[in-house]
Amino acid sequence: MVLFSVRKAALVAGASIALLAQAAHAQEAVLTHDDSAAARLSLGRVIVSAGAEKVAIDTPQAVTSLDQQDIDDAQASTIGELLEFIPGVSTQGGVSALGQGFNIRGLGTGLADSDSRILMQIDGVTKFFEQYRMGSFFSEPELYKRVEVLRGPASSTLYGAGALAGVVNFTTKDASDFLKDGDRFALRLRGGYETNADARFGSAIVAVQPVENLDVLAMYTQRKSDNYENGAGVEINPSNVDSSAYLVKSRYYVGGDRKHSIWASYQNWLSDSAQIYDQAEGFGTTPVRRKVDDDTAVVGYENDFGGSKLFDLSAQVSWAMSKVEQRETTFLPGVVYSEFSYETWQSRVENRSRFDLASDLSAFLVLGVQTYKQERRNPRTTAAGMITPGAATHPEGDMAKNGLYAQAEVVWSDKLTIIPGVRMDWTKLKPGAGVTTANVVKNDAASPKIAAIYAFGDAFAVFGSVAHTVRMPVLDEIYSRTSATASNFSLNLSPEKSDNYELGFTVSFDSVAFPGDAFRLKTTAFRNDVSNLIVRGAATTPYFINVGESRFEGVEFEAEYASRGLFARAGLAFIRGDDEIRGVPLNTIPADELNLTVGYNWRELGLSAGWRGEFAADQNRVSTVSQRSGGYAVHNLFVAWRPVSGALEGLEVRGSVDNLFDVTFQRHLATFDAEGRTFKLTLAKDF
Repeated sequence: MVLFSVRKAALVAGASIALLAQAAHAQEAVLTHDDSAAARLSLGRVIVSAGAEKVAIDTPQAVTSLDQQDIDDAQASTIGELLEFIPGVSTQGGVSALGQGFNIRGLGTGLADSDSRILMQIDGVTKFFEQYRMGSFFSEPELYKRVEVLRGPASSTLYGAGALAGVVNFTTKDASDFLKDGDRFALRLRGGYETNADARFGSAIVAVQPVENLDVLAMYTQRKSDNYENGAGVEINPSNVDSSAYLVKSRYYVGGDRKHSIWASYQNWLSDSAQIYDQAEGFGTTPVRRKVDDDTAVVGYENDFGGSKLFDLSAQVSWAMSKVEQRETTFLPGVVYSEFSYETWQSRVENRSRFDLASDLSAFLVLGVQTYKQERRNPRTTAAGMITPGAATHPEGDMAKNGLYAQAEVVWSDKLTIIPGVRMDWTKLKPGAGVTTANVVKNDAASPKIAAIYAFGDAFAVFGSVAHTVRMPVLDEIYSRTSATASNFSLNLSPEKSDNYELGFTVSFDSVAFPGDAFRLKTTAFRNDVSNLIVRGAATTPYFINVGESRFEGVEFEAEYASRGLFARAGLAFIRGDDEIRGVPLNTIPADELNLTVGYNWRELGLSAGWRGEFAADQNRVSTVSQRSGGYAVHNLFVAWRPVSGALEGLEVRGSVDNLFDVTFQRHLATFDAEGRTFKLTLAKDF
């Protein structure tokens, strides 16, 4: 049973591709050849988060990019739904918008503490929140036009020490995405409905150019749904969504130069509803009312100095606030209101240079500096009106981080690219009110790496990397305590250290079956040895402790095919993780999983349709029997219609049937069953 569903899915996909390829071949015989198939593949998309711009398949790192069409096609109501089909990426904890944490390559916890192993960024602003048994990232999928997921610790060089698992970069929409052909005004309306949870959402985008060189975008979206039912008709609580979000973003082009600009944005995500207290693990059943108010503001500056090779400068300063107001907490004697807030100020200055060393030898250099200061507060109010700071398990405090980084890319004859990089970081943790120690904890770390990719002609390339990364403890891990360890803080907690090795190859073929089609394959094998892993301690030890050695290893496959009409994608991940000291499996490792998509695009009609399958094996590699999970096979259908001309041009209609056969299943790292069969309809119109 372990790989039965995966093998069955591969056979189904192979047969489907063969049949669709015959249909596509017949159509190619009568339709004009279109050589842009390769450009439509995600492995052919330009990656902007890994140094010098390059397409994904030429990046010596596992990276997946979702564009606007991918985001729209997903019809996702949460960020977890948006990311769940990326190889090596899983959603942990609850299924509600407030209960989700994330896991990349087996790193990430359902309890939400230590989720700093995954860096989540919005327009370059790092978002970090942790609250006991609650999700760590709050946002709305509609706000974004691009998501890039960089898997593995090599991402730490450009983004921050501690990205042991990787980085997820979100890019918000711009007015220029909607202002076309000299338009000064654009309006986009979008809304949708989902049957299972009586879910509905609506969004409106206004883009204007009030004066020459100034673009302004304003966007508002609202989402509401009840608890959904699983395949057996059982209501899953909490899975409801009740949220709103808005985004205001503007950009001024200095002197009309599109490469010289000042920009600013402000976004807010708000939710206020009754939830189950223990969202992340599902142990508790006590209701609590939580209002989540998440803000991100940033001002940025970009200047390529008229195409200068030495100076291509970007700088930004940002403010972010993630705040949870918690009421109706009957399980906390005497506490009627508590607040969990993280206020963060950040800045970054980065310059990119290019050096042409010879006719077939070029070099790129990225130099940057980052600053980060966060204040963590947790005031609690009793029925008598007394305010006390921070619980023992959620201490108040301040965290400051500063980083310097450099990354070079040496490119020889479009065959060999070598990418060395190093990052230096310094952290300072200061206890806040209510913490019974005055000890300030300081750490510093160096994170070097080197990566390379070599192309044997146009069809085949090999790549590899070695990266050493250090994750320094956060406030929660240093100053948390319980009544049994009231004065026993984790002041001597050692930073986590990661030594990551990756090796892979890529395959690129054009005109495989007939002129104009394209096939791409990228395979990545990795091993991540983590020492001093930080975990929860026993009742009589400090709240957090270091454990010896852990190893995470696996293989990820990404494959795509596209012709004028046919498209097919496959993502497959095998991940293993073990406590090397005790010789037992780690419990944060996802099941082996295969995701397949096969579809056809009738471009002249603006119509596309297809099938998507999610297949997971049994997960028996856990330390206790109760944590095992069974395999599953889930089938989904989708259709999209975008008229290319006529009175309906600008209209988009998307429909899908998720979990077609109404299977009852639970993803291994999730707390609750997934959604049963549901029908989705989304309508959008550009004006």
